[in-house]
Amino acid sequence: MLIAAPGQLGVRQHLFTMNRILSCVVLLLIASVGLYARHSGNDSARFNPSGDYHPSNRPADDIGLQFHLQVRYRRGRRVAWGEVASVVQFYRFKSVSVTEKHLRFSTARHHGVQYDFEGSFLRSGNFTTSLDIPGSVPLTGTLRKFVNGRKVMELTTSFVYYVGC
Repeated sequence: MLIAAPGQLGVRQHLFTMNRILSCVVLLLIASVGLYARHSGNDSARFNPSGDYHPSNRPADDIGLQFHLQVRYRRGRRVAWGEVASVVQFYRFKSVSVTEKHLRFSTARHHGVQYDFEGSFLRSGNFTTSLDIPGSVPLTGTLRKFVNGRKVMELTTSFVYYVGC
């Protein structure tokens, strides 16, 4: 039978306690790295349709018509903004709704002109990191132009996508 010298038992208990604390810290670090990796993976897979969209069928009176959409995540919520670009003017989004399936927006009125859009996404994921060939078609919908509240154009078409600046 071994008998510990006085004070030696306290050192052994102290080392045992330190070993347990160190083991817990290592387990917590491993768990947090795993959670961070899982969270980072979700960020890259988050739905992000940010970019430039050009109608496949362009209206004869505005062949430069396109729109720009930006999507970011803040505090877990999707925030979107953008504008319709015409040869003559930019029309900023007044309201916008983006889900994995649908995109809706309307622009602010400028000199009596306003645009509305309602469409559907044909795929999901992060468009900005996708390996698609430039010029893919991930969106279809209807773009309407109003002048002084009267509809003057309605264009139902697919939209060609390019990663925006």
